[in-house]
Amino acid sequence: MTTDNPILHEALKAVAGQAQTLTGAGPLAVAFYHWVLAEELPSEQSAPVARELCGEIAGGGRSIHAVATLGFLLSIDPMLIDACRDSFAQGVDWLTGRSGGSQTAMASLMQPLAHTGVLVGLVTIDDDERWQKFGTWFALLLAKLQPLLSAEVGWRQELLCMIKMRSELGLHDELQLAPASACAAIYVARGLARSSLATDNDFASQLLSRMKLVVYDDPEQAAMDLAAFRFLAQGASQIDLRAPSLEDVGFLLRRLPSGLRRWTWDDQKKTPNSTAQKWAVENEYHFQNLLCAVLAPVLPDLRDEEWLASVGQKKPRADLVIPSLHLVIEVKYWREKSTPQDLISQIGEDVSLYLKRGSPYRKVLPIIWDQGRRTEQYDLLVAGLSEIRDVVSPVVISQPAFMV
Repeated sequence: MTTDNPILHEALKAVAGQAQTLTGAGPLAVAFYHWVLAEELPSEQSAPVARELCGEIAGGGRSIHAVATLGFLLSIDPMLIDACRDSFAQGVDWLTGRSGGSQTAMASLMQPLAHTGVLVGLVTIDDDERWQKFGTWFALLLAKLQPLLSAEVGWRQELLCMIKMRSELGLHDELQLAPASACAAIYVARGLARSSLATDNDFASQLLSRMKLVVYDDPEQAAMDLAAFRFLAQGASQIDLRAPSLEDVGFLLRRLPSGLRRWTWDDQKKTPNSTAQKWAVENEYHFQNLLCAVLAPVLPDLRDEEWLASVGQKKPRADLVIPSLHLVIEVKYWREKSTPQDLISQIGEDVSLYLKRGSPYRKVLPIIWDQGRRTEQYDLLVAGLSEIRDVVSPVVISQPAFMV
């Protein structure tokens, strides 16, 4: 499943727009959006909300929405766990203690989205005792209210089914699922289950048909379908760790920015016995070290600082090479004062030296760390580099905004 089809590309944009309306709704909708789509929610945004939710749970304003939202936030930002674990646990105790009351009052608790947040939070804090209490409580609630629930099949029913299946197992047991629905795909994607079979082609076809219609009654459904599509599309381009291809290397390096989300850049020390650390990438050597850490585990023949055969008086040295793929990875640090023209000239010269007649290497993959964050120039730069003979999959990494 790819976005090469122009009609599908436009449909995806429209579905994403509908899903994004959740970010303008209440805290539960916002937290669900960021969790289901694995979208980053900076700590400066999540921490104040989490503190407010802890206050609600401790006071008289507690609700299933507050507990569920906090559960999602704990999964999105694990840095909140130490400060908010007790409040979340208190909220779960309050929720699972609500067993009486009228049928109407109990029906108000049957909220699949909220129960998902509670389940996610319990998995995140690894609370086995409360997990068992939640499973028992949810099963009783579902049995009591099942006759009142709509027989209509939709995303709410799918969520209820997934919650029931997962909560019936122990906290550390593994739920095996075939990704045959949006909810099942999301559970696998978010680590709540393991895929037991290959993608169901009927489901993939139904999902694409639904998304191309671009008509959703609920933005939650749009977000879930978008998350399921991303999971299936990503599965189509998984790296073969046993024998990575040249395309796999390019795919892995293009994904590098997502791995920098948790890069160490402390404003203050995180533990009593540590010091505040800022892992700056200040030059080409730092960047090369980072790339070695990423590539060496999956490419055992990766070598760095490889001297190549002389060209007259010139003795070229490649930054990184992968002999099994006949590939040179050319590492560049694009400083703020340097121009794209300088960069293209340097890489063009390096390629001619690395791939001289008789060289064991056939392709060069340039990867560039942009200190100046000149994202508006990337398309033209990559297009230009791609025109150089035997250059493949150029990658430009923008220096993260927090590296100041």
